[in-house]
Amino acid sequence: MNRTPRQHPRFRAALPVVLKPLELEVPLRGHTSDISAGGLYVEMAFTQAVATKVDITLWVGETKIRAKGIVVSNHPAFGNGVKFTELAEGDRTQLNRLLHTLGLQALCVKAPAQDAELQQARR
Repeated sequence: MNRTPRQHPRFRAALPVVLKPLELEVPLRGHTSDISAGGLYVEMAFTQAVATKVDITLWVGETKIRAKGIVVSNHPAFGNGVKFTELAEGDRTQLNRLLHTLGLQALCVKAPAQDAELQQARR
C-alpha cells in the first residue's frame, strides 16, 4: 500500500479537546494524541463515523482554539482523526504558536540523541 506523505508535520501533545458533532446535542470530550496545522487525533471512547462534521474546541492552558472539522479516520473505542476545515485567523495564529512551541520542544528532545550520534561518529 502506498502512503502519501503528510502535508503538515505532526507533534505529540495531550491537550483537552471537545468535539461537537453537528447532529448531536452532547459534546464529546477527549484528549489529543497528536496535532498538526491540518488536524488532530483525538483519543476518546465514543468515536464518530468518517465524514462526520464537528465543531472543535481545543484547550491550551487558559487559551481556547476553536475550529470546524471533519472526521477522516475512525478507530472504534480508541479515537478519531479530524481534519481542520475552518479556522478563524485568531485561532490559526494561536494554533501556529502552539505548533511552533511543540516543534522547539521536539528539537530539544532530539538534540541530545543527535549529539551522542555525532560523538560516536567522531570516535
